[in-house]
Amino acid sequence: MTESNDYKDALSVITLTDDDGSEIDFIVIDGAIMDGVKYMLVVCAEDYDKDEPEAYIIKEIEDDGNEVSFEFVDDDNEYARAAVVLNSEDSDYEMKF
Repeated sequence: MTESNDYKDALSVITLTDDDGSEIDFIVIDGAIMDGVKYMLVVCAEDYDKDEPEAYIIKEIEDDGNEVSFEFVDDDNEYARAAVVLNSEDSDYEMKF
């Protein structure tokens, strides 16, 4: 397993579309590359200023046409592995499970 917490998109904004077609802005708190896949820790932009906003882990999916999309990590094992990499000792945040 390759791991890296040197992801350069920290604190950028990603707009995702929910099942109803509504666009929701997420702020990227941190990112990491694990096994060649880019994972990002994000919070909803509306909740960013809260004391303890709910955070999500998403991953970057590249299709055949070099288009990039994102999906939430739903698999428990994959989520746990990504959380460990994102929650490294040099993180400026604390994750609670």
